[in-house]
Order: sequence, then structure tokens, then C-alpha cells
Amino acid sequence: MSDTINHSVRIVHLVTGEHVICNFTQVREEDKFVAYQLLYPLALSLSNAPEAPEEFNVSYRRWNPYTPYEDHRISPTSVISAMPPAGEILQNYVAKLKEAGVDLSFLPNNGAEILGETTQSATTEGPVAAGVS
Repeated sequence: MSDTINHSVRIVHLVTGEHVICNFTQVREEDKFVAYQLLYPLALSLSNAPEAPEEFNVSYRRWNPYTPYEDHRISPTSVISAMPPAGEILQNYVAKLKEAGVDLSFLPNNGAEILGETTQSATTEGPVAAGVS
């Protein structure tokens, strides 16, 4: 995975102490920043891996199971930080959304690159393209 971040998936640390992974954007009204949008948020929790105490297991659950809506607006003052997730956590998150039937069009290539799915390319490179044998 490259160092370029071409998506807006972030792990958001909230003042409540919760960590949420989501598609994280700003909500603007009349060109004024009014809130953050958490789209498809999942709460993250850590537990020690029994087989390796120095490692952790990450659990994912719906952040707000009390509503069927997956588009939440929160106050800017409720966010401590918003950082890109580690590669494996990003892959797990996108896989969970795909399993749930979520439209992944908010991700580049609908998340295919993140999930490690190869895309067929019609471009021919190398000696075949140059007519060299």
C-alpha cells in the first residue's frame, strides 16, 4: 500500500473515549463548517490476543445500533482527532461494509484496491505493445 491516502476513511477519537472508523467528512452550510459527518461508522475496541499478549484483537460493532441510519452528524467539539487507519484495519472495515451490502462508491475503485482485488486492465505494456518479440 502506498503512502498516498486517496480516501476519507478515518479513525475518529471522540471526547467520550470512543474510537470510530468511518467515512469522515465536513458538513458545510452556506460555506460555513457546521459539523462532521460520520458515514457508516463502526466502533472499535481492543482486546489482548490470548495467543500473543503483546498483540491486540480489534473488534468492530455498529456505532449507534439504536437507529437504522448510517449517516451521523456530530459537533466539531466532540472530536479529539481523526487519523487514517492502519492498512489491515482499513481492509477489515471495507470488507465488513461490502459484506453488509453497502455502496462503496465513496471509495476509489469502489474499494477494490483496498480489498486487494485486482482489476482487469486493457492496457498492454512491454514487448507485445511495441511489437518486439
